[in-house]
Amino acid sequence: MQVRMVDPRQPRFGQAMTGTVLLVGFVFDWAVTLPIIGSILAAASLLGQKANVYAHLFRAAKRVFRLGPPNELEESGPPRFANTLGFIVLALATWAHYGLEAMVAAWTLGLLVSGLALLAAVTGLCVGCELYVIARRIATHGRIPHRRTSPSPVKVGT
Repeated sequence: MQVRMVDPRQPRFGQAMTGTVLLVGFVFDWAVTLPIIGSILAAASLLGQKANVYAHLFRAAKRVFRLGPPNELEESGPPRFANTLGFIVLALATWAHYGLEAMVAAWTLGLLVSGLALLAAVTGLCVGCELYVIARRIATHGRIPHRRTSPSPVKVGT
């Protein structure tokens, strides 16, 4: 099984866009930003890079600003999982706003996603990515098929 890798700057770019758009939406009371950003995150999480609007925008920005290759690549799984969590929370926010007319609850959820996205964009600490790592360790009992994630014991005398 091949692990898909991405330029680590691309998820941070998407996180900056998500956080900024949701924050501007809150400031100007544009509730339509909740389902729009939720849809972008849903497409990215369900369909991957080919449907990720942020990935396409990042590729265009790389060409325009002539950014070189990254120093290293990262797994695409953790950011994709974070997109899924963001989508779920924004779906709940959209339902709270349009279905229940609970604007405070809707914007609380929206600002939660915005804050976590901006935290990840600025510091590199992606809470959704960290939850992915924890969930994967629990699900695999610390193992990956045909590999160990922890060092194997060293045999002395062989």
